Amino acid sequence: MIVVFIHGWSVSNTDTYGELPRSLAAAAPPDMNIKIAHLHLAKYISFADAVTVDDLARGMQYAIETEVRPQLAAGEKFACITHSTGGPVARTWINQFYREHMDRCPVSHLVMLAPANHGSALAQLGKGSLARMKFFAEGVEPGVGVLNWLELGSEQGWQLNLDWLSLSPRTAGLYQFVLTGQYIDRSFYDNLNSYTGEAGSDGVVRVAAANMNYGLVRLVQAGASLGVAEYRNAEKSAFGILPKAAHSGDKAGIMRSVGVPGAQTPPTVPWILKCLTVDSAVSYQARIADLAALTDTTQTAERKETVKGPLLIRRQFKTSRYCMLVFRVRDDRGQMLTDYDILLTAGPDYDPNHLPPKFFVDRQRNGLHPGRLTYYVDCDVMSEWMQRPQLQNKFGIRVAARPEQGFVHYEPASLESTFAAFANYFAPNQTLMIEIIMRRYVGQGVFRLTSDLTPEDFRGQHTGPELA
Repeated sequence: MIVVFIHGWSVSNTDTYGELPRSLAAAAPPDMNIKIAHLHLAKYISFADAVTVDDLARGMQYAIETEVRPQLAAGEKFACITHSTGGPVARTWINQFYREHMDRCPVSHLVMLAPANHGSALAQLGKGSLARMKFFAEGVEPGVGVLNWLELGSEQGWQLNLDWLSLSPRTAGLYQFVLTGQYIDRSFYDNLNSYTGEAGSDGVVRVAAANMNYGLVRLVQAGASLGVAEYRNAEKSAFGILPKAAHSGDKAGIMRSVGVPGAQTPPTVPWILKCLTVDSAVSYQARIADLAALTDTTQTAERKETVKGPLLIRRQFKTSRYCMLVFRVRDDRGQMLTDYDILLTAGPDYDPNHLPPKFFVDRQRNGLHPGRLTYYVDCDVMSEWMQRPQLQNKFGIRVAARPEQGFVHYEPASLESTFAAFANYFAPNQTLMIEIIMRRYVGQGVFRLTSDLTPEDFRGQHTGPELA
């Protein structure tokens, strides 16, 4: 079996793979025939600002065609193991070159370790002035072109995930897997950047952002209401949270710690091998169930963590199950809106104040596209709260866009639904893409004609009735 490894962002040395390739080859059963000579370590450039993920996909196509294809027997495919940004790079390559003919895709197994499939909260900070100074001192650029993709709510990420919703990799013989962690290696914690210790993440990528089980709901305004115009789910795929797995590092990194003496190594190699042995729809379904059980076990065991600090101080950390909501707001003329408020509501009067304390964890607006807003919410808190009878099982979304008056304006709209209905849309450890389409109101007064040749100041012209 030929295996191609693809690394993550900001890597400039193939030692990033650590002992994972050798450990994988050594532990593989003889009939899998993994040999060191068969392992290809990608060396793609992510530390040049001009390079984009699209560029990397084009480069990957050339590398695969010239270096891997010649080694494949007729009808043979290769396995691809990615880390972090390598996941989106491989998926962009597949989407760009094989989406119309998935049966021709030369990949049999796509195993993504801690992939940033829906971005990373850290990407926005990676483009900051302090980050640029750090990279300048090291003689490289931060890789803004790749970071733009990785930023939460990016247009490129949205489009890839939207396209992927219509794909059926399993039907074409491509089995995809996500193996990630939610363990925080405290030695990497940055006191100036709380995202490095964010609960529900591995210090870089949120569990919900890694998962390829995600959905899209499209809400369209009609008067004062928002209605569900479309809802789609991605094809069910294998997803598992490995115990004690951090994003990187020799101590617990999902890839880097493999083979390190004395490391707190997560079971990365055994689970990769279990993924690579899948050869049918039946065995893939079994692996989905196995990884779901592993996820439950891991999250139960890691719900609470006590860490010893200096002076015998003990700190306790709690990790719930979280969900990521990625909003994309535009109007019915296709224009992206940048000035708006989105409120989640609950209770008999659909009041934001009826939502539970601590359910809302984080909000980040995309720097390049302000019409994209990402919410990070605690699903466990929400699940417990929605059982309260005084809430009457009511849950909704309220949107107010600006300008609110004038020749062109928007009127507020609300989706008034229930917790039970929304449970069908978003779930723990998953991302939900929510596109909101607001009605653009244009008054007839925006353009008038007159037969009066007398000079007239028409700055006070009335907006008039709405155009049809």
